[in-house]
Amino acid sequence: MVFNADKKLVERVKIFFSDVDGVFTNNQVLEGATHKGKWRSYYDGQGTSLLRAIGIRVCFITNEKDESAKAISDVVAKLNKLPSSEKNPGDGGWHHVKLYTGMGGTKKIIAAEEYLAEVGLSFDDAAFMGDDLVDVPLLRRVALRAAPISAEKIVKDIAHFISERPGGNGAIRDFANFILECRGVDPFTLSPQ
Repeated sequence: MVFNADKKLVERVKIFFSDVDGVFTNNQVLEGATHKGKWRSYYDGQGTSLLRAIGIRVCFITNEKDESAKAISDVVAKLNKLPSSEKNPGDGGWHHVKLYTGMGGTKKIIAAEEYLAEVGLSFDDAAFMGDDLVDVPLLRRVALRAAPISAEKIVKDIAHFISERPGGNGAIRDFANFILECRGVDPFTLSPQ
């Protein structure tokens, strides 16, 4: 893991934006199948839950849309049906995960602005993990820029945090573990779901 910024940035993070392909999934797709199959790791699902368990909102923004976004849509629906998602945040529940589809490049900024306005936060409260050129506009706007180790070099060059594991195979979990460590949160004290 590489972190090249003031750790005070970590304390300010109240929302985590994430790209999907290349971050939550491994950036590969099964062509020729009747559906668009993608690979992801349960470690990243748990990383998402750990962030939510400490009150950080999670929002996925992807350029994929319609049937191409079905895999992430299904995952977000599943995350929003976990037992902790069914309680109110003030009563030990977690904020629901938000998903924007069909939003690439500067459209990712539009999606982020919309969600930030909805929840009353700003880019100063935000982290974003992206892996390629389409993610750079939003990376440049957030306070804490993150990238998987498998990201393109130009993205890693502007990132504050670089995971040890590649996208789709633990990158978000690495980020969550780092946030917990910096904040002094013992993961054993958190509800896993």
